Amino acid sequence: MRVLLVQSPVGRKEAPIYPIGLACLAGSLGDHQCSGLDLSLQESPGEALAARIELFNPDVVALSVRNIDDSSYPITHWYLNSLDEIMGALENWRGTVVVGGAGFSIYPERIMELWPRIDFAMVGEGEIALPMLLAHIAGAQAPSWLHNGIARPPRPSFEDIPLPDYSVFPASDYPGKGSVGVQTRRGCVFNCAYCTYKSLSGNGFRLRPVSSVVRDIEEVTRRGFTSFMFVDSVFDYPRAYFRELISALGEIQNIPAWGAWMSESVPLDSLDTMYRAGCRWVDFSPDVITEKGWKLMGKSGSLKQLWPVVKKARAVGLTVGINFFSASPGENLAALLMKFVFMFRARLFLGWKNTFINIGTIRLYKDAPLSDQLYPGQELFEPVFYRPRGLADMIVRAFQAVRRFHHGN
Repeated sequence: MRVLLVQSPVGRKEAPIYPIGLACLAGSLGDHQCSGLDLSLQESPGEALAARIELFNPDVVALSVRNIDDSSYPITHWYLNSLDEIMGALENWRGTVVVGGAGFSIYPERIMELWPRIDFAMVGEGEIALPMLLAHIAGAQAPSWLHNGIARPPRPSFEDIPLPDYSVFPASDYPGKGSVGVQTRRGCVFNCAYCTYKSLSGNGFRLRPVSSVVRDIEEVTRRGFTSFMFVDSVFDYPRAYFRELISALGEIQNIPAWGAWMSESVPLDSLDTMYRAGCRWVDFSPDVITEKGWKLMGKSGSLKQLWPVVKKARAVGLTVGINFFSASPGENLAALLMKFVFMFRARLFLGWKNTFINIGTIRLYKDAPLSDQLYPGQELFEPVFYRPRGLADMIVRAFQAVRRFHHGN
């Protein structure tokens, strides 16, 4: 079959992010003819889609919806608004429309209800399931995990998933730092209260063979990418796998610069090893600033490890990003002020241009533990935030206004 792999538009100008999910699907569709189209790069997405359909003549359009909104407070950008134009372009086309992606997988029924042009929903990971669904579309018996047009396949072993096909989207369209992702594991063992990762990818790590990760990096290098980002929930767990992986990275000749999300408990001496293996930036997500908040948010490790690991990362030459939430259970105004103090302390003493702190607000999604606690049984499709109150809210609104003025969006 002819399959057009489409990344959904975002409805505004943003730094391009390589559609790694669609590249993973392309790697699994060796028996089919594939073409890629990233509508987030197009000024007129509907027209671009119609033109590619005319040119490529696909049997199936497989559309990826990465996020439904940008999780930003107090002004939230709704990515799904752009789907009206896309579904309009598909209205009179007679082929099959399959939609999936991380954001879509949280709300498949609701999105299919809003846009009935969608024929099939792929919930979760599609590398093994999509070829089976295509066989069903061609006339084979329906898989047991397909009901009423919604596919909920079991999560595959990472060892069974073919390598991504990075040829479907050209590297020249994604010049930004870390714009292309490399994945080493799926799932998570941690219990952060706001996170949907475990509901989407499973409770526990599914590890990719290190040799496959190395081949991915060699391929993105060959394709012309000058940097990449490890897109795992956390890069330094499990520890034995982490050590094996960074050792292998150190053996790659001319490895591009790379970054990763780290836990605050990463062994400090491993940061030197990471730098020698090509790492140039790391991100931490402590989210909170008090021990009470740490406990209530289900965080692992210790908050006391945050400053030493940030200081060490800067000392070895890494650019550091730190993410806090403006409010969380057990934290409001006093904690918010402590986060601003931490921000200025880190930037003044560790390097203003290479130490970045973001203070966001928790967007509550269905199936996250905190959402189930605060809004049991509610869908939370429209944005709902665990937001600061009173003076803290005024401070956050002012901070975000300044941020938008300087950085846009």
